[in-house]
Amino acid sequence: MSEENWQDAIVGYTTILDMTEESILKGNDYVSGNPRYLCIVKNFPTFFSFGPQLVTPDEVPDVLKLEVQSVRNGEVYAKNLVSNMTHRPARLVSLHSSIQGWYAGDILSTGTPRAFEINDGDMAECRIYGPDGFEMEPLVNPVVDLKKHPEKA
Repeated sequence: MSEENWQDAIVGYTTILDMTEESILKGNDYVSGNPRYLCIVKNFPTFFSFGPQLVTPDEVPDVLKLEVQSVRNGEVYAKNLVSNMTHRPARLVSLHSSIQGWYAGDILSTGTPRAFEINDGDMAECRIYGPDGFEMEPLVNPVVDLKKHPEKA
């Protein structure tokens, strides 16, 4: 799919929390620095969530003017506009569709303004705002360390 018609593949926009178990990357010489293990550190229960709202493209006047916020325990940790992304949505959709194909139901997570450390008991959020009062329902997730609370697994 070309960058010019990337929006033809979009059904909607939503908030996403995509987590990484950094201690595995940092503490294991076998894994550290090896991108093949990225899927391991992102593949634990509760590490990927999205929603609770899906906003259709006609509800978003200009995707590039959306502000994405990373929020920890109610405080904005980082924020940035989509227009400032290194790889904007048009490029990402075009790239992924040319390499892997693009299928109904596929989800593209574009990343975060800046990652932050989370600990058991924290509250992690993703918020998205736009011009003229546009606001998506935030994604709010309580952080539960399943090693400390195996009964919640």
